[in-house]
Amino acid sequence: MKKGVIAAAVAIAVVGMVVAAVPIVQEYAATRIKAEIERGGGATVGAVEVGLLDRRIALRDVKSTRGAEISIGRWEASGLAWPLEELLRGRTPLAGFRWGDPLRAERIEVRDARMVDHAVGTDWSLSALVIDGFDLARFDPDYEGPYRFQALSARAMAALSIRRFEQGNAVFAMPGSGDTFGVATTVIERYEGGRVATIVSRGIEAMAKDGKAPLFKISDIETNGLDVRRILAAFSSNEWRPGAPIGQIKVERASASGFGGDTLSRYGVSLGSVTIETVRESDQISHSRARIDGFALAPPLRSLESLQLRLALQAMGLRELRLGFDCAGTEDRARAEITIDRCALTGPDLAEINLTGRIIGADEAFWHAVDEGDSAAFYESKAALASARLVLADRSLLERSLKALAATTGQPVSAIRANLARDIRRFQPAGVLITQGLAQLLDSTARFVEQGGTLTFDARPEPPLALDRLDYLTSPGADLVNALGLSATLAR
Repeated sequence: MKKGVIAAAVAIAVVGMVVAAVPIVQEYAATRIKAEIERGGGATVGAVEVGLLDRRIALRDVKSTRGAEISIGRWEASGLAWPLEELLRGRTPLAGFRWGDPLRAERIEVRDARMVDHAVGTDWSLSALVIDGFDLARFDPDYEGPYRFQALSARAMAALSIRRFEQGNAVFAMPGSGDTFGVATTVIERYEGGRVATIVSRGIEAMAKDGKAPLFKISDIETNGLDVRRILAAFSSNEWRPGAPIGQIKVERASASGFGGDTLSRYGVSLGSVTIETVRESDQISHSRARIDGFALAPPLRSLESLQLRLALQAMGLRELRLGFDCAGTEDRARAEITIDRCALTGPDLAEINLTGRIIGADEAFWHAVDEGDSAAFYESKAALASARLVLADRSLLERSLKALAATTGQPVSAIRANLARDIRRFQPAGVLITQGLAQLLDSTARFVEQGGTLTFDARPEPPLALDRLDYLTSPGADLVNALGLSATLAR
């Protein structure tokens, strides 16, 4: 019994000694860290705090003149997995990080940071940055080539995962002009090696150096299911060079809304939202859609250009021009096809232009070009255009346009219509074989000018036009009508 009591007392005494020694060790570590950071005269730090029990290190009033000028009001990392011996040598994740080093921290906070690079004329600052669940795995730092920073940055991003990232009031000054680009807040959820669950940015503004109002602004940008792993893999390679393919960016959904700024208002342009969506049925089939909603043009009386636009609209009997864009397509790798299901530009009560099409025989070279962003690979593919259709449905645009020309030239609408139809029928494009089929296409177009209605152009090449034969279409004397299987019909 006495032995147990004595053992407990000894244990308590040891714990007490350890606890009592913690502040001394922390102060010693802080002193060593400060001395090592400031050794060499390239950096200074106002104060250093070390918390051994919560694995925390904090630096206040950090300034560095090594290369770019860097100042940080406060930098703190807690739940830090960084070797104690490195801390005691003054090598912190802030000042002593080396490419390829692993680093883990439950939380990283940065306050009032600024970096000025006089060599290139850039100025970057932010008021706050908070990262939760930071985990950088070890990666290969060996690189031989002229693009070391880009390659190692990409490798680091591929080895990184972050639970949550939040940044406030980031401002970047452009080189030369001094114009600024700022973002009020950005929140990133679940970043894993190039895949991101969500990114939400608010208050995006571009401002002239001496401007009082933003040149351009967007209220919100939201992205879901972003995948940039192919891009990171491309930049990580020792063989990458500028101009080389960088891979495809994949996204499940991205939207931007709340457009404004002096650049748009100067011409009376307003825009509601831009949205891109991709829905995947399987790893072989996906459906994509892009939309632009709420576009309107109502030129104010602020400049000669806007006045000319306004007069042109008034001549067409319009106070403003409203347009919408909606484009949807399907990628079916199992059937080796890509289709444009609907790609429409619509002006309410004016006109609708709609394009559809289908590419068949999409082979390995074709998908390589799509996935890797390698446009040259398309010419190695045997994929072919099977069909395409362009539909021009006039609702009042043709008549309004002819009236505007009549008001400008002083000629009657009937004369302008007749002259335009005649010129279309006589049109002989340079470098194109003039055939009876081309004459029929031009005649259908001319009758559309004369009568209005819906003009449809169909392309149904027989056999389907292979992508590696596209150069033929631009060669002198090309028979476009026969090569593309072109035809035109007019309906009222």
